[in-house]
Order: sequence, then C-alpha cells, then structure tokens
Amino acid sequence: MIKKRFLILYILLLPVVAAKGQGADKMFIPPFGFAHFLSGNFGELRSNHFHAGLDFKTQGVSGKPINVVADGYVARAKVQYGGYGRALYVMHDNGYMTVYGHLDRFPAGIDAEVRAKQYSSESFPVDITFEPGRFRVKRGDVLAHAGNTGYSFGPHLHFEVRSPDGEELYNPLLFYKDIVADDRPPVAQAVAIYPRSGEGAVDGGSRSVVCKVEQGAVCDTLDVWGKVGFGIKAIDYMTGTHNKYGVYEMELLVDDSLRFSSRMDNVSFSENRLINAWADYERLTNGNGWFLRSFLAGNNPLRALEADAACGWVNVCEERLYKVEYRLRDYHGNSSCYKFVVRGVRSEIPVLLSKGYRLSWYLTNEITGGGFSLVIPRGSLFDDVCVEVRDSVTAAGSPVYIFGDKKTPLWHSAGLTLEIPSHLLPYAEKCYVERLSSKGGSPVGGVVDGGFITTSVSVLDKYAVAVDTIAPRLKPVNEKRWARNGRVVFSLGDKGSGLHSYKCYIDGRFVLFEYSSKSGRLVCDLKREKVSRGSHRLKITATDRVGNKVELEKRIKY
Repeated sequence: MIKKRFLILYILLLPVVAAKGQGADKMFIPPFGFAHFLSGNFGELRSNHFHAGLDFKTQGVSGKPINVVADGYVARAKVQYGGYGRALYVMHDNGYMTVYGHLDRFPAGIDAEVRAKQYSSESFPVDITFEPGRFRVKRGDVLAHAGNTGYSFGPHLHFEVRSPDGEELYNPLLFYKDIVADDRPPVAQAVAIYPRSGEGAVDGGSRSVVCKVEQGAVCDTLDVWGKVGFGIKAIDYMTGTHNKYGVYEMELLVDDSLRFSSRMDNVSFSENRLINAWADYERLTNGNGWFLRSFLAGNNPLRALEADAACGWVNVCEERLYKVEYRLRDYHGNSSCYKFVVRGVRSEIPVLLSKGYRLSWYLTNEITGGGFSLVIPRGSLFDDVCVEVRDSVTAAGSPVYIFGDKKTPLWHSAGLTLEIPSHLLPYAEKCYVERLSSKGGSPVGGVVDGGFITTSVSVLDKYAVAVDTIAPRLKPVNEKRWARNGRVVFSLGDKGSGLHSYKCYIDGRFVLFEYSSKSGRLVCDLKREKVSRGSHRLKITATDRVGNKVELEKRIKY
C-alpha cells in the first residue's frame, strides 16, 4: 500500500504512541459511575466534519455528575449559543487534553469566573482560558454535570481526547474500549460503482450505479470496462442500543489484492472538510446518504485513508469476472464481509464534452464575468473540475450566479464578489450574499464596497445578492407565567441575514439572558440573576448581521 497523504507533524502522534506503550486503558478512568452506552462514536460522518469524540448517554436526563478522568487542570471554559453549549477543556498531567461538551452547569468556582466575564463583556457567549494552577482537578473528582446545552438534541456528554495544542483529535475508544459493550458487526447497505470520467464505463454509461445490499449480499452484477472505482454505504451498531454509528475500519480488495482502506484513529480539525472529498458529495446533498468512495481524489490528504499506486482505481481491461470484497470492522474487532463480482465486458468509453471553465486543484483559479468574480485559492478544490457558469433571476429580480450543474465542495473557502443590482443599490448597506436551494436561501454574509459585495463560500453553488430591511423577530412567550415561574422567556430569531447579537437590561442594569440557537429561546432566570421581587423596567435590543435593530421596552412583575 502506498500512503497518499501530506506530511504529518510527528509530535502530534507521540501521545498515542505513548498511550499504547503504557496501557491506554489505565490512563483515564470512565467519566461516569454507571454503565456507558454511546449515542455517537468517533469519526462518525457529519455535515462538513467528522464527529470529534464519543457521545456518552446519560440515562435520558441532565445533571449527571462527570468524573475527572485524570489529574490535571481546567485550561478553558466556553459558552456558545449552539455548538458545544457549555464546555470545559482539561489539560492532563499525562500529556492529553480532554473536552466536555453540552454541560448543564459548571462547578461553582468556574461558574463564577464565567459569569463575571459574561457581565463585564455584556455577552452570553464567552471563551476564557485559565492559568495552569488556577483550577487543579484530581482523578475521580466531580468535574461538572452533563446536560443538553448548545446544538444538542438530548441529554448526553460529548467527550473528546486531544493533543496538548487541541488541534489533533484521538479516538477515545483507545482508552475506553473495555467499558463500552459491542458484539455487533458493521452492516453494508449499498455499494456504488463509479466510472472514471472519460476513462471508464459502467453498464455502458458514464454515470455511477448503486447496487443494493440485501440479506448480506450485493444484489446486482454489473458490466464494467476501463477505469472504475467503488464506494460503500455502511453503518455500525453496538450492544444494548438502537443507535447507528460510523464504521471504524474498511478495506476494499479486488482479486484478493488490497486496493484501499480507511481507519478512524485520529483526525485534525484542518482535515475536517476532507470528508467531502471522501464522500460522494452529490449523492449526499441529494438526500441519498453517505457513500464513502474507495478511491482518492487528486487533492485528498486525509490521513485516515490509504490507497495503492493507482489511488484505488481499478483498471478493468480483460473480459472476465473481477472479484470484489469489502471488509468492515468496528473498534472491538467485530467484522463483516461482502463479496461480489463485476463483469469485464468490452465497451466504448463515453466521451464527455466539457463545457465552461477547466479548474485545476493545484492552481489558483479565477473566473470573472458580467457582475461577478470568483477566486479559488490553490489547493481548495479536491480535484480538477469543469465548471460552466450560468445565470438566472430570483423572484425579486436579482441575478443568480450558478457555478456548475452540481454542487462542488471546497476544502478552503473561495472569495466571491457580486455586483449589487441597481434596484438594490439604495439599500446597499443592508445587502448580503445568499446561497440558494430548492428549500429557500441561507445567508453567507458579505462586505459591501461601493457597488459590490464580497464574501467567502465553501461550495460552488447558486448565489445571489439579497437585501434585509427587517429587524429580528422578538416576541414574549407565555408572559402570564413569568411572575410565577421566575423566568422571562422570549422567542428571538432572524429569517434574513441572521441574528448577530442582543443586549438585555433590567432597570438600566445589564442582566444575563441565555440564548439557544437550537430553540430560538431567550431566557432569564430572575432569581439566579438576583432580580428583586416587584415591578421592573425591561429593555431588550437585538441586531441582525446587516444592522437592523429591534428594541423592546416593557414593565415586568416578579
């Protein structure tokens, strides 16, 4: 096997090597004192990233105490509207960092520091680093309590093991294999066969074809010729749960020769978007799930992947049956095998007529046309592509710029500049760039300069200039219950450019209101924020990303 990857910093691998030498299962104790079940595993496939750790179930409730897994100190505390919600970062004496996300609450000392920062900055989201000796913790102490904050859809603990600089992520099952029960093997759901553009054919055509897997067998036998690649859609299961997980290890063999493999031991944050080079992005965005391709794009240095000298492509040049085998394994060694054949049948290789701009992944590409400019930095594309630029018009009369007949993901963002349509120029400062889809539009921001607006885009797709002159939506929720419950609740959101910030004051004094991007709720616990009983004057302002502001003032009784 030839490893197709870029240079790796050796120091990032040292902790794992050390752990294997010292007995990894002894380095950390379990985070909970009850049976450990997972709702998510390391390396699971997520939108634009790999799942960075393990999601431990907390018996369906918030508030479960979390153990300090090894001696060290709390290095960082973070609060977000979404993401990990409340999170702690612990630096351990053994050289690892661990991360705890979606926490219900912090320990008292850290909570006091966080609240002081929130009040001094008048901001709910904060990110604080601590000196090494400030908050020392010992193995077995209660670190915090698990919850459901941030972008979480049920109580659980998101747990990560990182390198000391926090950039390299390790599979926590290296340390916790023995506390997580698993006697169930991975399962394949479908196999895809891909003809290489201009060099291969599947059933005489240039499109990839999917073969279902039923009762453990690949259903179809296809005719192929020339250079073809394979892909697989598979999931894993574990004992005692109904959850579905990512597959730890996969191998592709053709005629008993290993052609491609993947293994999720570690990944860095800089590699996250490479998931879009490995996955069949077109099928994914069309709602057909995660097909992982067993061949390498021209620019895919993901270290979890290894391929032969042909980068996983198979040259079918003989009229015979070619044996294909997929081997799937989980971290506990449970395995499954799927064998099938493809027929080598001589056929004409379809000639593909490319239209538009030929873009090379190893070059900086710049496309300029009437009303737009797109600059794609070198190394941002995953492979060479041909992109035809077309235009259309939105219902509001703004030009739509369409970069290609399908979505093309990027590793690093490209710079997109659009001319602001003449009918929007009077509202130029309220304009933003919008990515369009069949479900509507999503904002991608932008900076206005004269009659143009510039933003960064991570996918070549459909874009247009939009305008937002409407302030964020701010409405009371169950106002009659506020006094009895001691909680003030509002619904807050913005359907245009997106919510940017908010401020809340009671009797002219800043008071902390917590906001969840998941629920769109803005909440204040009056007792916790030391608001006295009686009548008070409440003032809330909220601003969107183009400066539209809503202000609300009202009397509240508590």
